Amino acid sequence: MTTPAVRNWTDINPADAVDLDLSKDLTITAPLNENGERCPWPWEPQQLVGAPLGQYRCGYCMAMCVAGIPHLDYTPEERQLTRDNTVEIAEWCGGRRAGGANELVAIDQFGDTEYARPGDTIRRDGFGIFTITRADKPAV
Repeated sequence: MTTPAVRNWTDINPADAVDLDLSKDLTITAPLNENGERCPWPWEPQQLVGAPLGQYRCGYCMAMCVAGIPHLDYTPEERQLTRDNTVEIAEWCGGRRAGGANELVAIDQFGDTEYARPGDTIRRDGFGIFTITRADKPAV
């Protein structure tokens, strides 16, 4: 049995998507809202072309979007820290290099500072919150 090819939701025009429900049809990609839930019909925000540009809540998944452009995707993002990418990672997470020889990245959130070391994985969730999974400890 062959697995059907996955289509990208952005390749489908809103007029052709009227009867689609991406919360059930997993053969089509779907953007995630801040809670990690698939949007069942992500074409709504882009149909608001001509509306005043600004924040807009998707009526299907309640994700914050921008009127007139494609639905934002809040899929979590992970990056592993190495000695060679500390500057890039620090910029990505709004942190700063710390320690000597590009060893650490400091992330300041909610009044606390955490330090990531080479080998650690930094994850940004749909709300923009960063967490660090230590290289020497298994993920929980």
